This record gives sequence, structure tokens and C-alpha cells, in this order.
Amino acid sequence: MWNVATLDGNQVSKILSINENQFNDLKDKSNVAKCTKTLSAFANSDGGELFVGIRDSRESDRLSYLFQDEEEANGIIQQVFTLFAEGVEYVDIQFLDMDGAGLCLHIGVQKTPFVVKSSDGKIFKRINASDRELKTPAEISKLELEKGIRSYEDASVDATVDEIQGSVTTATFLENVVPHSSLVDFLKRERLITGDRLRLCSLILFDDNPQSLVPHSAVKVYRYRTLEGEGNREDLEGQPHTIEGPIYDLIYEAVRYTKEKVEEIPLLGDSGFVNVKYPPEAVHEVICNAVLHRDYSINDYVHIRIFDNRIEVESPGRLAGAVTIKNILKQRYARNKKTVRLVAKFPSPPNKDVGEGLNTAFKSMQQLNLGRPDIEETESSVIVRLRHEPLASKESLIRSYLLNQGKINNKTARRVCNVQSDSIIRKLFRTMISAGELEKVPGTRGTGTQYRIPTEPKI
Repeated sequence: MWNVATLDGNQVSKILSINENQFNDLKDKSNVAKCTKTLSAFANSDGGELFVGIRDSRESDRLSYLFQDEEEANGIIQQVFTLFAEGVEYVDIQFLDMDGAGLCLHIGVQKTPFVVKSSDGKIFKRINASDRELKTPAEISKLELEKGIRSYEDASVDATVDEIQGSVTTATFLENVVPHSSLVDFLKRERLITGDRLRLCSLILFDDNPQSLVPHSAVKVYRYRTLEGEGNREDLEGQPHTIEGPIYDLIYEAVRYTKEKVEEIPLLGDSGFVNVKYPPEAVHEVICNAVLHRDYSINDYVHIRIFDNRIEVESPGRLAGAVTIKNILKQRYARNKKTVRLVAKFPSPPNKDVGEGLNTAFKSMQQLNLGRPDIEETESSVIVRLRHEPLASKESLIRSYLLNQGKINNKTARRVCNVQSDSIIRKLFRTMISAGELEKVPGTRGTGTQYRIPTEPKI
């Protein structure tokens, strides 16, 4: 027996007003094959909701094709269970009673860690409001890499065991592995070689300079002196800094260098401007995740961008498996499983708290009243933003500064509030003056105008 939700006229109108887009579609019940194409597309993208039995918005009789009872939908429900045989937990089915007009079959689909095919065996992805078939081997391979079904860490590279035999990194690793074994035996046991060729994960783990063969495995760090949403060339301080080395050293050096550059940024403190200090565990976890879970099939670096009010860490590749922006703190999935597991065997591994990751970053940021990190998924990457803007109103920040420093001008207020535009601060000053919370310092004017807490109490 399926769950049936009874909708009133208002709720029916809301269903009918849904626009077909990346996450929503409405289908006529007469074409089951088209429904399965959409279900495949949702599952192979970011999930979505399909409403079966409602005609296109261009039709006048949109509710004349609803199901008369639950049994009438058995055919499509059976197809759903066939499509999602690898994991029925990624699909949810319910009926909507459309205010007595009939039943709509509502199918909610989550992003799956496996490829879902339509009833005719084809593979689709959701692109805006359409279902696009993936036809070429390259397109299907890319989808499998995105989902983490395959990982580029297993690709063979143009390097042999001899090239890492004498590396410092290899020696450090083997000393820490119990029971001890020779490098060749270890690589064979862990399936880290193909014939006499190393797999990519072997190279990035054990070669002292893997970037000589895989340049994009490096990390690029940029320092932008701006608060704007994007950094421009004129805002860039010096040249981008490139960090290279085996993945263990890469993570620790990227974290160290990022913290060093961040701590040069001035931030308002109780006694004036002090250097910014993020929770060290937040910076570490975000960078560690970006490096370990990146997609090496994408020819791009991990990018760390340091702005005046935030750090942005961009990792190549979309979220793997069933991980989405919404469930990222609960759902676990490692794209590069071998790399993640083996780097944990190094002394003081960077991922020692396996499974905590971004949870640690979120908790540590909130403890310092810095708010939750912001996560964005683009077409080919994941960006995590750590902001050092305190969760206080601009008025509170200005008043706090005045209580310690006595006077403030527009330029200083912009730094205090992390605001780029002086017009925003001028408007804020006017509002605070009208409210009796601020007054102009007598004798100051023009660009030298200063403000203070009123000397006379407001009435």
C-alpha cells in the first residue's frame, strides 16, 4: 500500500505551477518510456522530482490523464524498481490525490552512486529541463568517473617501480607499514602497478616529484587584495604560488602556506587591527578534502584563493557517489579510495580523523562565531568558502570599534565591516545618526570626516 497525500485546490494549483527545470518534470502517464528516461537523467545528475499523470502546461486538460487508482500505475512502478535494482533507497514513491480529480504519481529521485539506465537501456543526464542521452564511450566514462564508479587514480602512468624505489617518501612510508615488506611486494599486493607501470595513485603517493609527469596534481595559491566576489589580475598580490610534491607533503605545505598568507590580513580586534586567525583545523580539513577527493581525470589544479574576507578552495571534479551539497556532512564517499586509505598509513596522516572532514571544519568555524562554510558545486568542480566575517551586524561592529577606539571614518568602517563600497557606509552612518547612535566629530569634514558615539545621551 502506497502513501497517498490528499491535496486541496491550493496545493493542486502549486503543483500545476511547477516549471520544468533541472530538478522538476511533469509527464503524461501514457508514455512510460519517456518517464524512465527522466528518472535515468535525474539519478545520473543531481536528483529531482517527477510528477506522472499531469500533462504539459501548454495543454488545456492537464488533469484529464491522472490515474484513477493505484493499480493503474503498477506498470511504471515496476519499471522504477527495475531501474533502481542496485539501490531502491534512492527513490521515493507516493500518490497525490489532486483534490478528487484523480491520482498523480510523485517519484522523488536522489543522485545515485551507480549509473541508472532507461527502460530501453540508454543512459541520460539532466541538462536544464531536458534529458540528454550520453552516447559516446567518452561521455559514459566521464559519468562513471563523476560517480566514483571508476577512479582515475587507477590509470597507468609512464613510470616504473624503479623511479620511486629510492625516493625519500617511499622510504618513510615503508618504515611505517606493518608488517614490513619490499616495495614491489607491497605494490603488487595493493594492486598499485599494471605490469611494470605505476598507477597514478602510486605516483602521487610515493614519487618525490609526481608533478614532473602529472603537472596538474599540484596546488595553486593566490592572494587577492579585495573583498569582491571574484579576484582580478590587478587585485593579485605577486604571482600565484605553486606547491608541488607527493600528496602527503602537498597537503601539509598547502595548509602551512595558506595559514601564513591568511595571517597577514588585518582584522578588527579589541585593541585595533590584528592579524586574521582561522581555526587551523578548518583550513586543514578543507584543503585535505580538496586534494584527496579531487578528480585527476580533469586537467586542472586544486586552487586556493585567499581574499581579504575569505578563503576559497576549489577542487576539480563534481561531488562523487551519492554525495550532494545537502547531504555532504552525513554522506560518505571517497572518489580515490586507494589514495585515501594509503595516505592514512603515513606517520601523522593528514586524514587521521577519517570520516569527520568537513564536519570538523563546520564545528570549528561556528565555535568562533564565523558561521558555516559555504559549499558550491560548479559544472566541473567543488568550491568551499571559509569566511572570517563575524556574525554581527555592521552597526554592532562599528559600535564595538568606537567603544575601543573612540572615532571612526569611512575608510576604517569599510575595513571593520568588510564592505568595499563607501556609499554603503555613508548610508549606514546616516541611519545610525538618525537613530541617535552616532554623531559627527565637530571640526571634521570631507574625506577627513570622523564619527563617534554621541556625547549627549539620546532622548
